[in-house]
Amino acid sequence: PTINDNLVIVADGNAKQYTLDEDGYENVLQILHTGDYIGEDWLFGQKNINNYVEATEYSKICLLKRQDLLKLMHKQPELSIRLLELNIVKVSEMQKQIHLLALPKVEDRLLKYLQTYADEIGKNNFTLPLKMKDLALYLGTTPETLSRKFALLEKQGQLKRQLRRIELFEN
Repeated sequence: PTINDNLVIVADGNAKQYTLDEDGYENVLQILHTGDYIGEDWLFGQKNINNYVEATEYSKICLLKRQDLLKLMHKQPELSIRLLELNIVKVSEMQKQIHLLALPKVEDRLLKYLQTYADEIGKNNFTLPLKMKDLALYLGTTPETLSRKFALLEKQGQLKRQLRRIELFEN
């Protein structure tokens, strides 16, 4: 089934939503975790020409058709309010990514992303929720540049990294 006419729900696991540019390179739009969804705009008229969803690990994905969602919304009006609330959160997350991408230095984008994630989970010691390739795409850079910036931040004493395991230090 296509994702064009479905609400895509990550029931368990992680996925990414991305587009492809004219050269076939990915542009990661958002990272999806358990409970996240995309496609409400497709269900309500926006054409999906170049959006893709790919699980980034073993995941369970649910597809909900427009007519089924509308039936649910009529039976349970509180669902409409909840979707609106969740969409506000999604817009906020996209604004965070836009702010990251506006930072001119990749190391600043990376450090801000790591600090924001650490604040969200309440720990300075964590495993990156993304593979390096996906994090690089999310931050608008290459995996090679990202590795160099991790090394730079480690040399500056901002963090310690072992593969995807990160420890941030207070400065």
